[in-house]
Amino acid sequence: MKKFLTLALVGAVALGASSVVFANICAYDQVPAATLLFPFVQMDLDNNIDTQFAITNVSSEAQIVHVTVWTDYSKAILDFNILLTGYDVQTLSVSKIFREGWLPITGTATASPTGTIPDADGPVSSANGKDWVETLLAAPEGYAGLTCDEGNPADYGAGVISTSLRTTFINQLSVSKGAGARDVQLCNSLAVPTTWWDDDTFNAERPIWMYITADVAARCSTDFPDSSVYWGATGPGIGPNGEGLKNVLMGDWFTTNANTNDSTAMPAVHLEADADLGNVATLAGEFPVTFYHRFSGGSDFREPLGTAWAFRYAVAPGYTTQVRAFKTNSIFGTRVVPDLILDNADNPSLLTADYCQAYTYYSWDENEQVKSGSGGQDPFSGGEGSGTPNLLPLETQEVNLTQFNIADDFGWILFVWPQSNYDGLVGADTSMPDLYQTWMGVHYTADGPNGMLSEGMSANLMANYNCFSDQVLGNLGINYDYVDLNGYVAP
Repeated sequence: MKKFLTLALVGAVALGASSVVFANICAYDQVPAATLLFPFVQMDLDNNIDTQFAITNVSSEAQIVHVTVWTDYSKAILDFNILLTGYDVQTLSVSKIFREGWLPITGTATASPTGTIPDADGPVSSANGKDWVETLLAAPEGYAGLTCDEGNPADYGAGVISTSLRTTFINQLSVSKGAGARDVQLCNSLAVPTTWWDDDTFNAERPIWMYITADVAARCSTDFPDSSVYWGATGPGIGPNGEGLKNVLMGDWFTTNANTNDSTAMPAVHLEADADLGNVATLAGEFPVTFYHRFSGGSDFREPLGTAWAFRYAVAPGYTTQVRAFKTNSIFGTRVVPDLILDNADNPSLLTADYCQAYTYYSWDENEQVKSGSGGQDPFSGGEGSGTPNLLPLETQEVNLTQFNIADDFGWILFVWPQSNYDGLVGADTSMPDLYQTWMGVHYTADGPNGMLSEGMSANLMANYNCFSDQVLGNLGINYDYVDLNGYVAP
């Protein structure tokens, strides 16, 4: 795939020597960003599985970061603010948050907008703006009593989240794991094979899933990103001077599993913001398609996620391949994609996988033999002539690849999501106003001489309809001309 033309210059970072970081808007690259997405986060209730994630401020100025935890059916349940001084980093444990009620304390417990700000400047962050922080917290939009000042970001506060509230959070995160909480509706009358989705043995003792976002913020707040206030002209997500559009964050996460002596580490998904995104990305009305488009209408200017992914797999004896899939909607005012129907958006008791054209997939073995979908007449998950339910209906999940129709023990697989799979395919429902954003990853394990070996990685981005509306099946982003003599090839 050809390189993107550089659109934005993030800046020079002085760390003893000057360097320049180039940001490629609408490319899947790890560069300083305005939003970090941790797309698949898990823990269990027995404290054997935990995910730690880190947020780093790569600029010399102090930054407010607004962190939000979302359920696997895309409900925001917890948010908090972190203030990072220049070149600062904060590491957080999901298990500590939800099992012990700990949150990072980036200041004193008695901090207030008129309180004293501790002098916690680092030795090379003299320009991190202590005076700026004091002014911010003293401003009318400052949140009284909110712990969001300069302090030691290595400190945690035990019991900040009450026991009753932690129980509420765990119940919300466990909805998709409860027996009887899942239902599947097929597009035909063929029998449903036993899958993780309709298997009642899949219970709350298994890991619970979530995803996390971290946004550069203009000010401290208790607003969720799904609120209209958050993305307003003066809201914390943008700010009157565009403070929420600064590309200054990097992040990573790793999961440990004491049950299997298994661990994986991956970089966060780095989502850059650019006020000129509309010159590159696919337009949806007045604004371009963006990561937070369903909430902001596109005014967040975060680059959108992709619509097709590929990865290699191994499922021979001694090997496992788990596919990780995160997806969300880009239609303004619609929280979840059509895959999932909830009987109650805030407190569902039933989650129904009701959409049978959610994605298209093809699998090749090492002799170029191919299988598609579930062996039916078309490659859709559960399309005409097939009896396989949608195996990836949640907003984020991890599913063993053997649940899918794969070609052989070793090979590679291509997943294509709306709208990249709407190109005249037989059975395609082109009337559905689906506009997906997705991320996919893969988790490999193999038997080793001294125990299990494991690795996690992102899948390879193959297309992004949200940036290039002609990247659809038949001609995805393969050997695609991203630039011409006039610069970016805008849709």
